[in-house]
Amino acid sequence: MRSTKRIALASILVMASSILISAEGHVVILDYHTFLGNSKSNLDYSEKELGDELDEIAAMGFKFVSLDDAIAGRISGDENIVVTIDDGNHTIYQAFKDVFEPRGIKPYLFIYPAIVRGHVRYALTPERIMLLSESGCGIGAHGYHHNPVTDKAWVKDPKDFMTEINKPGPALAAITGQAPTMFAYPFGVYSKRAEDAIASAGYAWGFAADDKVTPVDFSDTSLDRMAVPRTITYRYLRKSLLAELARIAEAGSPPSFELPVPAPAYGPEAPAANSQAASIGSEAAPSKVATP
Repeated sequence: MRSTKRIALASILVMASSILISAEGHVVILDYHTFLGNSKSNLDYSEKELGDELDEIAAMGFKFVSLDDAIAGRISGDENIVVTIDDGNHTIYQAFKDVFEPRGIKPYLFIYPAIVRGHVRYALTPERIMLLSESGCGIGAHGYHHNPVTDKAWVKDPKDFMTEINKPGPALAAITGQAPTMFAYPFGVYSKRAEDAIASAGYAWGFAADDKVTPVDFSDTSLDRMAVPRTITYRYLRKSLLAELARIAEAGSPPSFELPVPAPAYGPEAPAANSQAASIGSEAAPSKVATP
């Protein structure tokens, strides 16, 4: 009798764990950049374009969830969206107030602090970063000078490579009072050496980025915690992005697939029109910024 009870209890526990795992579901992590309304930059959205896109996604049945909730499994189903914003452009603050906050969306901000500490005019100020953090936005690292952390970068200058990984954490902690636990690779590109280095630096999660729409299951034990995929939101490919999200909403989470129209290059050797510097309009970003 006791053996039967044990078997029954074990079966109930297995069923309960299966329900818990399936309840966690999938999430698509979108990667925005700036909100200048600059029609010349593929990485830039006007506030109206941003609001329209978010409303279309919500109309498909997607829920906007925080990155922390997605990682902790406090989501269900496959129609979940996490919003992340890279770099730390000054337009993020007003876009949060005008677009994200009224919709109950709390983006995760990946910032490279050289432009903040250097008081560069196109960057968020420390005070506004703190206000965004207090409003519920997560703050993560995005390198220090926004230089790549590829094997090529290591060969060129190992010291600069390690600066990108080791320096942003203390700099952001000095602003928010908390050391960041998330690291988004500059330009979305990374290397095995970079994965090992951010893990050694104390980061719990690393995030890549490309033009693929890849639903993520944070409960999947095979997921690479140091290279979680995100989808770069190219403004010129809005229709393609929305079409792929509609497919997910209609059919559940499929394997990752590329947007049907090739996206312009986005990386350390990308053309100037699509580089990180171009994404901030005419305010060209130097590769390094002198800090106090």
